[in-house]
Amino acid sequence: MMSDTKTVDLSKVKFSSTVFPTDTDMKLWESLTPEQRKAVEVRDEEEGYNSGIAQQRSMQELIAEAKAEKNGG
Repeated sequence: MMSDTKTVDLSKVKFSSTVFPTDTDMKLWESLTPEQRKAVEVRDEEEGYNSGIAQQRSMQELIAEAKAEKNGG
């Protein structure tokens, strides 16, 4: 049975990428317990929801942003 995700301490769980997971991100994810993984999913979904309506951008702009993040920029 999973615990309430709001009680899981994620203060030290920070991924470096929001688009393409790095090897370090993957190792961090794999080190988490099922409860921590669920809490990360809930945290990130709530963060996205609470951030408001997304800016209107073209597909080309989105692809360029994803490529820039993948390449460290």
